Amino acid sequence: MSREAYPYSVDDEKLDYMESQPPSDEEVIENNISIQPQRRRDHPTSNNKIGTAEDNKVEEEKADSVHSAEDVSTTTTASSYHGRFPVYYNNKVLVHHAIAFVACTCLFIPAVVIHKEGNILVLSLLYAAIVWWIVVRHLPKGTIAGPVSTVWNDGARAIGRLPKWLVRGLGFGLPPAALILTAALRPNDAHGTRAQRLVSCLGLVVLVSLVIAFSKNRKAISWKIVWTGIFMQYILGVLIIRWSVGYNVFQFISQQAENFLSYASQGREFIFGPNSVTYNGTAIPFASSFAVSVLPAIILFAAVIQCLYYYNIVQSVVAGMAKVVIHIIDISGVECVAACAAPFVGMSEASMLVGPFVSEMTEAELHQVLTSGFATISGSVFLGLLAFGADATALLTCCMMSVPCAIVISKIRFPEEEVPLTRGTAISPAYKDRESNAIHAISNGAIFGIKLCIVIIAVLLAVISLLGLANGFLGWIFHFYGVEISIQKIASWMLYPLAWLIGIPSGDLRESAEVMGVKYILNEFAAFAAFTQIQDSLEPRTKLLTTYAMASFANIGSIGTQISLFLTLSPDRSDAIARLSFSACMCGAVSTLISACIAGIVS
Repeated sequence: MSREAYPYSVDDEKLDYMESQPPSDEEVIENNISIQPQRRRDHPTSNNKIGTAEDNKVEEEKADSVHSAEDVSTTTTASSYHGRFPVYYNNKVLVHHAIAFVACTCLFIPAVVIHKEGNILVLSLLYAAIVWWIVVRHLPKGTIAGPVSTVWNDGARAIGRLPKWLVRGLGFGLPPAALILTAALRPNDAHGTRAQRLVSCLGLVVLVSLVIAFSKNRKAISWKIVWTGIFMQYILGVLIIRWSVGYNVFQFISQQAENFLSYASQGREFIFGPNSVTYNGTAIPFASSFAVSVLPAIILFAAVIQCLYYYNIVQSVVAGMAKVVIHIIDISGVECVAACAAPFVGMSEASMLVGPFVSEMTEAELHQVLTSGFATISGSVFLGLLAFGADATALLTCCMMSVPCAIVISKIRFPEEEVPLTRGTAISPAYKDRESNAIHAISNGAIFGIKLCIVIIAVLLAVISLLGLANGFLGWIFHFYGVEISIQKIASWMLYPLAWLIGIPSGDLRESAEVMGVKYILNEFAAFAAFTQIQDSLEPRTKLLTTYAMASFANIGSIGTQISLFLTLSPDRSDAIARLSFSACMCGAVSTLISACIAGIVS
C-alpha cells in the first residue's frame, strides 16, 4: 500500500525503532498502537478511505497467523524442557519474583524494628510499591483494571445524568474557587502574606489571559483541557508543598540527588586529584569550578539513565505516567509520553522517545512536544544546578507541576484543529539503540554525557562572552552620558512586572528580575550561578518562587538545540519545526511562571 494512499503509514525502519522495546505480556493489548486512522489528519471531516476491506482482512489474517505461531512456539518451548530443575525453568519469572519479595521483606522488617522511632515513611512506600508491582504481575488480567474501570465509568455515567449547567458550573467553578480560597483564607506566615498570595492569583489570571490573547484560534480552545490542567497543577502543588507526606517524599528524593553528587566526586578525585591543593600552607579548593564540580555529575547521570534505558525502567515509568495522564487530560499518546518524559530525561531525550511519530504529528502535537521540553529541566541539568547550591526540592516540585501546565499553555496558544494519529491511545516509548549488555549501556551513556558536557561548555563560553561583549559596547556608549547600563539591568526592568505578578516580595523584586533576565537571555546555569550568590540575603518566598520561575530550558540557546534535533528526526517537517520553536519556547517560559504563581498561592 503506497504512502499516498495511506498517509499514516510508518515505514519499516521507524517500526523497528518503535518496537525495539517490546511491552510486557500484560501490556501487549494495552500498548498495541493502532495505525489505521478513520479520517485524514489534515481535515477532520474528510471521508477518504484508506485501503480496501479485502486488504484489511488479509492484514488481519497475517497478524493472527503470526501471533498464533508465536503462541505455539512459546508453549512448545515451555513444556518441552526436560533438563535439570524443570520446575525452575518453567516458572522462572515466578521464582525470581518470589526471591525478590522475600529479600525485600527480610530487609524491610529489620529496618522498621531498628528505626521504629525514625522516619520510615519513604522506606514503607518503596516497599509497598515493590510488593504491589510483584502482585500485579501475577494477577489475572483485568483484576485491577476491571474494577477501576467500572468505578470510573459508573462515576462518569452518574455525572452525565446531572444537569449540564450543574456539571459545567462545578467543572469550571471549582478550580478558581479552590485557588482563591487557598490564597485568601490562609493566615500570614513566613512563606507569604494573604496579599502576596492574592497577587499570585492575579498573576495566574494575567498570564493565562495573555496566552489566550495570542492564541492561534481562540474558538478552538478546549476549555475542558485548560481547567483540568490548571486544577491538576493545583492538586500537585497541594500534595507536594502543603501535604507533609508528599513534601517528605520529595525532600527524600532531593537529598538522595544531593548525595548523588558525592558519588560523582569519587570519579572526579581519581581523574583530577584531591578537591584542594595546598599553597604556602593554605588549602585552595578548586572543586567549586563549573568544569570540575558540575560536569562529572552530568556524565554519571547520563551513564545511569542509559543503564535504566537498557533494563526498560525509564520506558516503563514514562508509559505508566502517560496512561494516567491520558485518562485525565484529553490529549494524544505522543503528547503524553513527551510531557511525562521531559522532567526525567530532558527535552532532547523526550523528543527521541516519540521519534517515529514526528513525521505524522499534527502541528498542535508538535508544538506541545516542543513546549514540554522547554518547560522543564533534565535530570542531568538538575544535578548540575544542585552543585551551584539550588534548592533541590523546589526544582523537583516545579518540574512535576510544569507537566500539566505545559499542556494547558500549549493547547491555548496552539489548539488542536486536526485529528492526531494517537488520539486517546497510550503508546510505548521508543528506544532505538539496544545495547548488548549493561556495561555497553553504561559506556554509551558516559560517551553521551561527555558530548553533552562539551555542548554545555561551548554554549556557556559563547553566550557569556557575547554578553560581556554586549555589556562592554553598551557601557562605552552610555559612558558619555554618565549612565551605567547592562543587558542584565535592561532585562530586570522588563521582567520587573512579571516578578511582581508571580508574588515576589517588593523588597526583592530587582534581584529576582535580574537573575530571571539572565535565565532567559543566557541559560539556567548562568542564572543559578548568579542567583545562589545572593539567595541567602533574600526572603524564603523569593527564593522559592524565583527557583520555580527559572527551572526550565526556555532560552534562546535551547531553541537552536531543539530545531537541530527535530530536523534530524524528521527533515520533512523543517518548516513547521522552525516556525513553532520560538512560540513553544515562550510557552515553556510562561508555564514555569504559572507554576511559580501556583506555588505562591499554596506555599
